[in-house]
Amino acid sequence: MFTPMRPALLATTLVLSASACGDDGGTGNPSVDAPTGGGSADAAIDSAPPDTPMGGTFAITSPTITEGGAIPLTHVCANRGGMNQSPQLVFANPPAGTMSYAVVLTDLSNGLVHSAIYDIPSSATGLPADVDKVYAPPDVPGAHQTLAYNNMRGYAGPCPSTAHMYQFKIYALSTATLPNAMMNTTKDQVVTAAATNLGTATLTATFTP
Repeated sequence: MFTPMRPALLATTLVLSASACGDDGGTGNPSVDAPTGGGSADAAIDSAPPDTPMGGTFAITSPTITEGGAIPLTHVCANRGGMNQSPQLVFANPPAGTMSYAVVLTDLSNGLVHSAIYDIPSSATGLPADVDKVYAPPDVPGAHQTLAYNNMRGYAGPCPSTAHMYQFKIYALSTATLPNAMMNTTKDQVVTAAATNLGTATLTATFTP
């Protein structure tokens, strides 16, 4: 005798059959199939810092200098056996609205600003190694460099007689060029002008002669 299938069983059978047809087990609905990571996309956006994109925290890193590590001789002054070449730097996750960057090297052990480069375009994802030591370096189009603490243009690396701590600090600016900056702008004036910014990030390391 034929027994009619009850509605509830029929619905279950249809759902199972539909699932078996997919090649990845998905429902075909992106809003259902997408992984949630423990929360909705809206919640993730709401929890992100307001001054950074979804990619993460604003950061400056280098393939040759690790946070809290030692600065290689490549980036140290010649008087300490180095080559005085600026390190390659990588920028990540700039704040929204960033139009340009400024990068300043400071000796934290005595507060001396070593060198500064500014007007770095927001399209830049970093700085190449050994930036040309001129006011407008051709290897960083648009950027400008001040005189360093040694009265030479561009990067001037660590040169202490004892162990010192150094910091590369990047400023994200809301203007394409540093306000009122000219060829005779000093490294300390860059620091003052960059104090009004959208965000900063640092890379700190030491050098012991």
